[in-house]
Amino acid sequence: MEKRVEGETAGAAAGVGPENSNQINVSVKKNPNFYVFLGKKYLETHETIELHALGNAVSTSVIASENLVRNNYATFQEIRTKTITVQASNNTRGDSKKAKLFITLKRGPDFFENMKKFNEIREENEKTANKLQEEQKDTK
Repeated sequence: MEKRVEGETAGAAAGVGPENSNQINVSVKKNPNFYVFLGKKYLETHETIELHALGNAVSTSVIASENLVRNNYATFQEIRTKTITVQASNNTRGDSKKAKLFITLKRGPDFFENMKKFNEIREENEKTANKLQEEQKDTK
């Protein structure tokens, strides 16, 4: 297990708890679509969100943020990088340095309108899928 060593965190620096944080820590264990979904949820309550990615999760973070921007849910506000020291677990070579990417996104001007359209389309698709399932049950 790796332990990160870093001087600041968004929640501690701003004096807010994790429930009020606008920070999303991106992992390689989930696909970019999960972070697009999560980003949209965070943007409903926050004007800006920060995606933090370490090492191999950088590409996942970039894909998710690009999808949010491309679909007019957000706009890029800032992109920063930092090199941090990661303490290695037992029986390894020692501390190593990893790249960390910070992507700050601002809620797009048409965010709520786009979310309304998205939800309408999703509901319509669900109704159509339910109809098709009922028709398939009836033919059996």
